Amino acid sequence: MAEAAVSYVAEWLIDLFQRKIVFLRNVQQGVEGVRNELIRMKCFLKDADMKQEEDEAATIRNWVSEIRAVAYHAEDVIEIFIHQVESQQRQSFFIKCVSYPKKLYCLYKVGKKLELIQTRILEISNSRERYGIRPIQGLGDGEGSSTSRERMRELRRSSPLVANTDAVGLEKHVSSVMSILLKEDKRLCVASIVGMGGVGKTTLAKEVYKQTQIRNKFDTRAWLYVSQDYKPMRIIKELILQLANPEEDKVKIVDTMDKLSVAGLEEMLQRRLEDTCYIIVLDDIWTTEAWDLIVRSFPDNDKSSRLLLTSRRMEVALHADAHTTPYKLEVLSEEESWELFLKKAFSENRECPQDLVDVGKAILQKCDGLPLAITVMGGLLAGKKKRKSEWQRVQRNLSSYLVKTHGVSTILALSYRDLPPHLKSCFLYLGLLQKGKDILVKQLMHLWIAHGLIHRKEEQKLEDIVEDYLDELIGRNMLQVILVRADDRVKSCRLHDLLRDFCIMKAKEEIFLEVDNPSISLSGSRHRVLYSPLKSYKYLRNSRSYVRSLLSFDSSATLVNLDCICTSSFKLLKVLYIDSPGLKMISDSIGKLCSLKYLGIGWKTRIKKLPRLISHLQNLETIDMPMSRYYFVLVPNVLWKLENLRHLLGYINFPSLLKIDLLNNLQTLGSIPVT
Repeated sequence: MAEAAVSYVAEWLIDLFQRKIVFLRNVQQGVEGVRNELIRMKCFLKDADMKQEEDEAATIRNWVSEIRAVAYHAEDVIEIFIHQVESQQRQSFFIKCVSYPKKLYCLYKVGKKLELIQTRILEISNSRERYGIRPIQGLGDGEGSSTSRERMRELRRSSPLVANTDAVGLEKHVSSVMSILLKEDKRLCVASIVGMGGVGKTTLAKEVYKQTQIRNKFDTRAWLYVSQDYKPMRIIKELILQLANPEEDKVKIVDTMDKLSVAGLEEMLQRRLEDTCYIIVLDDIWTTEAWDLIVRSFPDNDKSSRLLLTSRRMEVALHADAHTTPYKLEVLSEEESWELFLKKAFSENRECPQDLVDVGKAILQKCDGLPLAITVMGGLLAGKKKRKSEWQRVQRNLSSYLVKTHGVSTILALSYRDLPPHLKSCFLYLGLLQKGKDILVKQLMHLWIAHGLIHRKEEQKLEDIVEDYLDELIGRNMLQVILVRADDRVKSCRLHDLLRDFCIMKAKEEIFLEVDNPSISLSGSRHRVLYSPLKSYKYLRNSRSYVRSLLSFDSSATLVNLDCICTSSFKLLKVLYIDSPGLKMISDSIGKLCSLKYLGIGWKTRIKKLPRLISHLQNLETIDMPMSRYYFVLVPNVLWKLENLRHLLGYINFPSLLKIDLLNNLQTLGSIPVT
């Protein structure tokens, strides 16, 4: 799925021109050529991504990987050029004159590299026909479907006739949804069940559908599975056949439908429903467009008819009926999770041997209340010997098994695939954040902006755009709200453990993320997260690095370790976050990280002051230090030189009066002691 990478680089190049960076005019033709080719490639990537799961997946994956690699290579070449030019601009007039021939040679080399990149993109683009890759602008109209999508659709297809006898904790949910469906209201009303993939929305809808009260209340019932790959004509035909009387000739009905247009089919369906009190379940709706196309076939006949939809997206539910509050289905409690686990792992007596309880609950903790994951793990362990060593072996490989298991990965992948390219990039960067911790929205905001994931829209502030993106991920149930501020804005959220594992798996492929793996060459990764205590960071110093992000939660990190990072090898580093009790100070070597946009210092790090050469970080936008009255950091009075500084966070001490009036872009200022 290179669409996110290509879109990110293309948008980044557009931003460069919007900012009117003067020195780019020297290579403008080459940069514009690369940008235009990448934009042209975007329309082919949807089809390529869908074909990756077919039998010829290896060749398609290679094609997609080549596109991703050339997009990132273009970013590297242009960023290195920008870095070189910015360095030259800081030189004295004499040095500029002496180094002018070098500048011309640099321009020549960059121009040649951009030409080669353009040629390579064209070669890759021309080879797409070999793999049957076609342009796709959007999905949902029936175009561009593939064998893999059909297989996925069959896997997800729901039916009210297939009951889940092991479901737990549904009684309270069934009662709540029933109260919405059975309320006194003659108009056509919509009840919605929303929640993340695998949480049990379809199971709940089935349980409601089979209730005696529902059977008695409604003359006509039908169940439709919609999916991402919906086709209006197919859906209407399927519904008409479900509504046919047993004595009707189904073959004749099909022959009649085949002669009708979509409008004719809608009219045929309306005639069958107009004189009856009906309930239709629409399972797995993804877009408001799909809803609008489907709902116009249902007459509002003042007979208290009802529609029940399930969706992962709150936006769809609110769009369907603004007068009815959607029912949000949450994950199972610990007690409910354990009950479901016992049903699946010990189907006969539903009792867990005492020596397996601890390891069983440890496995269950990874499932984090998600019924789909609990069902998968329970089914796996049901087929294993009931020995502690056997269960511990499963526990050691838990993340890999759950994410790679076909049912689980398919459900999680559906949500990811439905994201627009800009949200895919934002979602993948969640894999950089510390495991087991709530996500602080303010920090996430600064990180997304520093990585260049947020693109300005007219006069809208970047921070406001971040909140829009965050709201959309929450509305899609890919992030869970934990705390809300007094003004109703989200303060913190969390990523479900399984979504995080899926996120990291995709991020390793898409944005070359490496988590806690020093054995991987640094030149092959763009984002690094370190957790384990490492004896040495020397491998960092000796690497030619294109790393953009480095987040260290390593308790052994020291000043020497940090100096290994603060070298010219890391000239493209944009994000540096350190949370280590072993680090007591930051040296002037940090001034070499000239591309740095975000500097984060965690709660564990006991840094007392910032170095004076922090003033060399002309691209720095955020200094993020702990907001604690017990953690004051002495900041040298050189920050006025940081023209791009937007956020200075933390409890701050200044040796002299801060020239804050020179910080024209400053939006947030931490706490300063009054003297």
